[in-house]
Amino acid sequence: MLKWQALRVVSGSLVLVVSGCGTEGGDVDESITEARSNLEPGGNDYGIAETVHSTGAIDFTNPFFQALGTNPRTCMTCHNPNQGWTMTSAANKDLFKDTDGLAPLFNLVDEGTSPTADISTKKARKATFMPNTIDLAVTRFTRNISPTAQYTVAPEDPSGFSTPTQVLNFHRPTATANEKLVSSITNTAAPVQDIPVTLAGLMRGAAQLHEQRDPATPVPVDQQNLGRDFMLGIFFAQIIDNQAGRLDAGGANGGPTFLSNMTFTLGMNDPMQPGFNSKVFNIFDAWEVFAVNGRTNDCEEDAKAAIYRGQEVFNFNQFTISGVPGFTDLSGTDVPITGTCSTCHNTPNVGGSSVIRMVDIGTANEPNCSPGLPILAVTNKTTGETRRICDLGRGTTGVWTDLAKFRIPPLRGLAARAPYFHDGQAKNIRAAIRYHEDRFNIDLSHGKRKDLEAFLGAL
Repeated sequence: MLKWQALRVVSGSLVLVVSGCGTEGGDVDESITEARSNLEPGGNDYGIAETVHSTGAIDFTNPFFQALGTNPRTCMTCHNPNQGWTMTSAANKDLFKDTDGLAPLFNLVDEGTSPTADISTKKARKATFMPNTIDLAVTRFTRNISPTAQYTVAPEDPSGFSTPTQVLNFHRPTATANEKLVSSITNTAAPVQDIPVTLAGLMRGAAQLHEQRDPATPVPVDQQNLGRDFMLGIFFAQIIDNQAGRLDAGGANGGPTFLSNMTFTLGMNDPMQPGFNSKVFNIFDAWEVFAVNGRTNDCEEDAKAAIYRGQEVFNFNQFTISGVPGFTDLSGTDVPITGTCSTCHNTPNVGGSSVIRMVDIGTANEPNCSPGLPILAVTNKTTGETRRICDLGRGTTGVWTDLAKFRIPPLRGLAARAPYFHDGQAKNIRAAIRYHEDRFNIDLSHGKRKDLEAFLGAL
């Protein structure tokens, strides 16, 4: 059978190669061109991801794609459709190489090691942008520590910029896709977040922060709403797997078109409520037949079997969830819960959280932080308790118990947006799986781990 591999997008058409089962990129039998006039494809390590829009086409005249400030940036600068509607370290590396670090992305307003870094030469720009913008694909934010915060901060910042009242945090940009199917967008969401209002507000705020628009002349409301409506119409998912082929073939419901027809209701599958269904994903149920048949000499069928088995691992492989502030301590004390991957990633066939829940699984704890990021020694003013973290997370509220908590991200289109976690510390899907295995002592066999990776790469 044949193996699909994405090469590149050329003149609006997706160039693919087809190679033999199990071969690597050099063994090419033939090449074909598949035109996708009203879709936006992008290649990644696992195959091809694709965007569809509720209007039937992607309108590149929308304010989302326009420079709204005093620099040449647009929303697309950090939320690129070919990078999972975020930005990736691989793409940023190529961009730096192609432009000598002079592309609009490489702007000290929110990128690089600090706002005062040297960017006068290519060598200086590389030293400024390589550690964070390129290697981790993170954006820099300046956080002001309120005098009324329940904690004090002693920063250890390699750049020397952070102070006890103003610290630097580095975040992966949120993927601006599938926003109609999420409970929250920001890490500081209120108990109920109005997604359309939030998106319109982000159009205004992002233009002022990232595009350096004058706050005295904010983005007009009609443009905010056009950007909001555009983002609400974006649906993004993997559509072709390198080994399994099309993910909407043979009765499967992978890809963005099926996703675009889904509806979302806040709390629709809350694991803390009666009626919770751990079978969160069923899009590859039709491929169970290939798993039942066992291994064959047909690599495409074997790949489909692996994706189905991985879906079952995600839904049903149980482990103990404990020590997760924001989740296992909802009763006031930590109560271990027997769950699965779908316990937290519980929105049906999306994999986000169907309730607004910010959790701390330890990704911001110093031993797990990406090297080179500022470390914040945070001390509780009342108890004297201390933590060493590289990101305040939801703790920008000033509340001690909010520290290092983050939203549970949706999983569709995951393969397109490496690296992972808030600071890009997991370079690939395999590393993200390993983190969860170690954090929750999940007993995955080699086979289950490979199947879970195949499934996550097919989302």
